[in-house]
Amino acid sequence: MIDLKAITISEGAAGMRSQIEGLANLICSSHQNIDIQIKPFFKNLPIQFIPASANAYQNIDQINIRSKVLVISCGKKSVKASIYLKKKFKGLVFNIHIQDPKSNHNLFDLIISPKHDQLKKPNNISTLLALHNINFDLNKKKKNTINFIIGGSNKYFKFNEDTQNKILNDLEFLSENSSIYVIPSRRTPPEFIKNLSTLKNHNIKLFSDLFDPITYGDLLSESNMQIVTWDSISMISEAISSETGTFLYEFEEESCPKRYRLFHQMVKQKGFLKNFSRNMKPYTISMSSYNSELKSKILNKIESNLWFKNSVS
Repeated sequence: MIDLKAITISEGAAGMRSQIEGLANLICSSHQNIDIQIKPFFKNLPIQFIPASANAYQNIDQINIRSKVLVISCGKKSVKASIYLKKKFKGLVFNIHIQDPKSNHNLFDLIISPKHDQLKKPNNISTLLALHNINFDLNKKKKNTINFIIGGSNKYFKFNEDTQNKILNDLEFLSENSSIYVIPSRRTPPEFIKNLSTLKNHNIKLFSDLFDPITYGDLLSESNMQIVTWDSISMISEAISSETGTFLYEFEEESCPKRYRLFHQMVKQKGFLKNFSRNMKPYTISMSSYNSELKSKILNKIESNLWFKNSVS
C-alpha cells in the first residue's frame, strides 16, 4: 500500500474543491487544502499570460514543502501555481492537474481529464465520471423518496420559463406517489424556487443547504431514485456514485453541446444512467469495480514515475 500525502490547491470554488479533495481521498492517506489567492492584476487574464511565479499570487509563498508530496490542482488560476511549486521544490513535488490545463502539458507529471474532452497526451488519464468529495452510506435503508437534482442556466442552456414549467409539472405528477426532494444548485433561478414554494405540496420538499456535502450525501444514499437535469456533468456523476438508479432529465435539446451528449452516451452505455420517464422504475448499480480500476490506474502511473521510484530506492 502506497502512503501518499497531498497538498490540494484551487481558487476555492466548491466544484474545484470537490474534485481535488475527491482525488486526494481516493489515492492519499492525508491531504492539506490551500485556497490559492491570485493577485487582482492577473485575475482575468488568459492562462497563457499568468506567470508561473510567486509574483502572480498573494499567498503561495506560505506553502513550504520539506518532503515528497503530491500537489493536486484544479482550475485556471491554480495551473501556474502548480508549475511554480514544482519548479521551486524540484524533486519533492509530483504535480497533478484535474481538467485540461490548457498550458504546456509536459509541465505536469499527471493530468486527469474527462473522457468526453478527448485529451490525448501520454501523461493523461481520462475518467468517465467527474471526481467529487461526496461520501455515501451504501448501507442506508432506502426510502420511497426521489431526489430531483436541478441545475440551471449556463453558457449553453437558458433554463427558460418553458423548462421551469415542465419540471414543475413533472414534480407534481411524481409527488402523487412519492416524496420528492428538490435539490437545486447555485445556478437554479430564484423564480423557479419561488414558483416551487407556491405549489404548497407536502410531498415536495426543498433541500436548501447547498454547502453541506454530508447531508447531501445522506440524501442521495437514502433515496429510491435520482433524477438529474442534463446540464451538469458533476451532478450526474455524484448521483451515479451513490449507486442509486439515476435518470437523465432532458430539456432545451437543441442547446445541448456535443461533448455533453458524448458524456451522456458513454455513461448510458456503461449502464450507469437511464432516460427519465414518468413511469421509471428503481434500479441499482455497483461502482466498486469502476472506483478500484480508476484508483489502480492512477497509482500505477505514479509508481512508474521516476519521482516515486527515487523515493523508495
